[in-house]
Amino acid sequence: MGRLYEGHVNALLLLLRFGLPGQVVRWAAAAAAGHLFGVWNTEAQDGVRLVPLPGGRYRLHGSKTFASGAGHVTRPLLTAALPDGGWQMLILPADEQVPQLDASFWRPLGMRATASFRVDFTGLEVGPDDLLGAPGDYYQQPGFSGGAIRFAAVQLGGAEAVFDEARRFLSRAGRTDDPYQRMRFGELAVLVESGNQWLRGAAAHAMRPAAEAEAAATVAYANLTRTAVEGICLQVLQLAERSVGARGLLRPEPFERLHRDLTHYLRQPAPDAALAEAGRFVLEQAATPAHGLWHG
Repeated sequence: MGRLYEGHVNALLLLLRFGLPGQVVRWAAAAAAGHLFGVWNTEAQDGVRLVPLPGGRYRLHGSKTFASGAGHVTRPLLTAALPDGGWQMLILPADEQVPQLDASFWRPLGMRATASFRVDFTGLEVGPDDLLGAPGDYYQQPGFSGGAIRFAAVQLGGAEAVFDEARRFLSRAGRTDDPYQRMRFGELAVLVESGNQWLRGAAAHAMRPAAEAEAAATVAYANLTRTAVEGICLQVLQLAERSVGARGLLRPEPFERLHRDLTHYLRQPAPDAALAEAGRFVLEQAATPAHGLWHG
């Protein structure tokens, strides 16, 4: 649910930022009527291309992978290559122009319920009113990389679910008086609350009046946040699985599914590059003391 909601919110933020007034009214009405939005950007070699047609229309050719909510998202925001190499956003009315779903692509360790299928759009058509923004707008900073804060929030929510389920498991087993379990849960509480503090800091940083003008700082802080939250979640998983033991990792225990889902979702793209970019920013601000890097 968190993964699909994050995609819905991401699409709405993009259409509010880049949509023309009439488009915003139309798509907002669609959202209010119950249409689920999402952002489908990831693709393989057969990525989506736009083939020009008369009257400003386009025919789509190619597919997307990891299209979360496939079959349920009725207003996916797609990125597609124009003939000149530009990268164009569009919002597809997928209940009218119905793509082909390939569920065989999706055989994951966890998060099976997100239905992140391969989706083929070949032969579908869109008009000029379906195009969103100008070519290249999707990658504008700090919105593009700064959006990592959203998936970090979903990841931390997964860690909190693991935390809560592990407590329930121990309470049911009558093992809450064990001093080692108490020590582990003290550590777990520190980790979860540390993640919440990171998210609060990231939100405050992104809401600064200078956030857009100082895009590099906003992106760097978002990269620090996603890195910190990933590390926190990995530690939560390790401590929690030690607490519940092998029995807690058996199906149909809820803990087993939560563990798989969070483990899978933590594999977001380019974690090393994100941390290296944050480090590059910090090194370039050599004249700024540590206390003034982010909130000075």
